[in-house]
Amino acid sequence: MQAKEYRPDIDVLRAIAVLAVIFYHAHIPFFSGGYVGVSIFFVISGYLITGIIKRKLANGTFSFLEFYENRIRRILPALVVVMVFFAFLYYFLSMTEILDLQRSIRRAIFGLANFFFYANTDYFDARAETMPLLHTWSLGVEEQFYFVMPALLFYVTLKAKQPVNVIKLLWIIIGCSFLFSAVFIFYNQKFTFYMLPARAWELLLGSMLAYTNWTPASQKGKSLCILLGLGIMLASITCYKTVLFPGFWALPPCLGAVLYIAGGTDYTFSNKKNIIHLLTNNKILVFIGVISYSLYLWHWPVFVFYSTFPFYKEITPPAAAVLIAVIFFISYLSWRFVERPVRQKPFFKNRKVVWSLALLCMTSIFFMATYMRYGKLYDNYTYTRVFFRAVPQTAAAEAKTPVDFIFIGDSHCGVMEGLFQKLAEKYRLTGIMNTQVMKNAVMQYTDRKKIQQNTEEWNKLTEDYKTYQSKNLFLFFRYSQKLDGKDRYYSQDARRPLVYLPDKNLTPLQGFTQSMRDMIEEALANGVEHIYLQSPVPEALDYIPNKADILHMLFDYTPEQINAALGEKETGYEERNKKVFEVFAKLKNDYPQIEFIDIRPCLLNTETAQYAVMDEKNLFYYDDDHLTFEGSMQFYDVYDKIFARMAEEKAR
Repeated sequence: MQAKEYRPDIDVLRAIAVLAVIFYHAHIPFFSGGYVGVSIFFVISGYLITGIIKRKLANGTFSFLEFYENRIRRILPALVVVMVFFAFLYYFLSMTEILDLQRSIRRAIFGLANFFFYANTDYFDARAETMPLLHTWSLGVEEQFYFVMPALLFYVTLKAKQPVNVIKLLWIIIGCSFLFSAVFIFYNQKFTFYMLPARAWELLLGSMLAYTNWTPASQKGKSLCILLGLGIMLASITCYKTVLFPGFWALPPCLGAVLYIAGGTDYTFSNKKNIIHLLTNNKILVFIGVISYSLYLWHWPVFVFYSTFPFYKEITPPAAAVLIAVIFFISYLSWRFVERPVRQKPFFKNRKVVWSLALLCMTSIFFMATYMRYGKLYDNYTYTRVFFRAVPQTAAAEAKTPVDFIFIGDSHCGVMEGLFQKLAEKYRLTGIMNTQVMKNAVMQYTDRKKIQQNTEEWNKLTEDYKTYQSKNLFLFFRYSQKLDGKDRYYSQDARRPLVYLPDKNLTPLQGFTQSMRDMIEEALANGVEHIYLQSPVPEALDYIPNKADILHMLFDYTPEQINAALGEKETGYEERNKKVFEVFAKLKNDYPQIEFIDIRPCLLNTETAQYAVMDEKNLFYYDDDHLTFEGSMQFYDVYDKIFARMAEEKAR
């Protein structure tokens, strides 16, 4: 995007924004708020795009076709190359990740990626770490702005029956969008993060600056604007960590960008060695700004590829340095051989060529992401994923229908269904399953709908007790996650803590303990006599199906070597679950009805002091922490004794 006169200071601002984002994703110290770089990009885009539209409307040369041709030349070529590159990642992703990637590609190619990621993930969640196109949500926001803004300005400038004060109109829209973002973030943070209505004010601040042409009259005022703008942006980049973003907290970096741009409208200082001039014309930063689009496109896929091949690795400082060098190298090639030729060569300035190639590329990418299916490597080992169902599994009957057992928990409960089904059939016992969150406790969410959903899940358990009566209760949860909120135990980034809703002031450990007591007390009050607590399931180092096959096919790893590479060590397991076992000990001491089920010996290799993730033929996990049917069957002998005892007691 070029303004009427080239401004190197804006390329410096682009460099600041893109470096902030890259360093944030590389976990570089002091860049905990680097994600605000996207908001800075929004201000720049609003300023430049609106300046182009305003100028062409004023001299009568504005053309929608020309406007979108320029956007296609700017955005599409490098994006298409990135998407084609993803085709080669298929072998290194799980089937779920492939399907997510294909779905995100189909949206991103049409500028709708933010809709997909709003519906399927949270930018700050662990799952987002494996989605190579996550960063294209911001392109979606910008592209949607490019459709709305030209039409709005064209109408109010040339087609409105009565004169419209564009500046007042922009202020009204900015105010409405900002208030919406600042308030609605407490109800749905994901929407305010991903969607244009809550982000429009950031782009429109740049638009307002383009329309008002505001800048301080004096050179000192301009210098102050630049320094103040830089200070505000850098403070946001370095200090933001746990703020609720965007909402109100997006305002400081956006205002910083506005001040910087406004102060740089005249950078011809009398003294060329002036610090402001040296900064806003720094050749290195200017060049980084020039290739910033390619840097933004390539940085996230490189980080994702590193973290998924051949198994999960934290981005350490040395790794970050290497990865950033790789990102710059690839981005330079992308800019040099893709971006620049398409924008400069006469061949690509032909309107028919632009639209024909755009249609061809978009159609090809869409079909590739819809029908392309690689033959997966996963035929070396067998695994069966258990898809659990909500309760009740038997038809509703009169109140207090007797059943032999109830087993409740989260997804770690659900994967035991196949094993319980076999044992129930063997001993002719009946039971029901309830997969729910922990009683009265929830992982930290700002989304009220999510809290309401979890509350409804708690109520299901109470309703089950009104309908079913049993003497035996099994509890299965991913307990460590309830204490540290991590979706991957081997990640150093903390996630959502547990919140005990009746008293939010309780610590995660206190909330976890109280939640367990709530479920036990409710069970005992409804006639349960035996409560079985299973020890936590060991967790693998990474997603097992694809990583095991990659290690086998590409590196000729044996099952023993795969277990050594991907299995959790016994010492790590004990440390991770230390507090869990302490809580279990207290509960068992307080409630004699509790019996502890230790499944650790079933997977532990005593020689290596490491837990197995597979045997010669079968995989025990379908991701990094959920058991396959074959994995749960490793506990068969342990549970067979319990079911035999239940059958014997029933026969008395």
